[in-house]
Amino acid sequence: MEHCDSAWSSTAEYDERVRAEWGNLLHHTTTRLWDGTYYRVLNPEIFNEGRWSGPILLGTIAYRYIATFPSLSREHARLELDPLNHLSTVGLIRTTDRLYVFGVRRRPGAVDLIGGGVQSDEFEIQSGADLEKNLYKEILEETGLNQEDIGKLVGIGVVVSSTSNVLVAGHAQLKVDSVEVARRFQQRTEDEMERLIFVADEGVREFLTQMNDYRNLLPQLDW
Repeated sequence: MEHCDSAWSSTAEYDERVRAEWGNLLHHTTTRLWDGTYYRVLNPEIFNEGRWSGPILLGTIAYRYIATFPSLSREHARLELDPLNHLSTVGLIRTTDRLYVFGVRRRPGAVDLIGGGVQSDEFEIQSGADLEKNLYKEILEETGLNQEDIGKLVGIGVVVSSTSNVLVAGHAQLKVDSVEVARRFQQRTEDEMERLIFVADEGVREFLTQMNDYRNLLPQLDW
């Protein structure tokens, strides 16, 4: 990993639209919106084969650009702005009773994998081990499961969205069943996930292909 003093920037016109949309999000949400800084990958082309082939160059990007992108994607394209390429870690989490764990996010109410962005004020990313720590953190926050509940966590590849995420994906085999996962969920430290969804082992790849954006590319990885 190499850190660069490079923050994602846009135009005055786009920034004005971001300010307006961010204000709209603040007005309509019932949960706290964090507006910190994520890591951003400056050279996503190194992931062309699904795994990185050289040092990752890291810059930064303000979260408000990420949060408002779904609403402003057409403006982003019209202005020919650089891709966001914010760095995230996500996990395919399998219980002992052969179910995969997904969640429904409170905002915008969509089904998603467990995981999230890598925040520069929480971790100084120096190696793949730091990305693993970020995924453990996300799993704990969103499900209530801690590192001791995971028997084996392995990296399975990288997915690059055309305009937004660079996702480092892992596969976590739990030591507990879905009943215990549901119980731990009630003890989670964050309320970003409204509820959990369990998908049978034999149907999870089909489930992923029906999801949007980068998520439907995950079945192409080796797991």
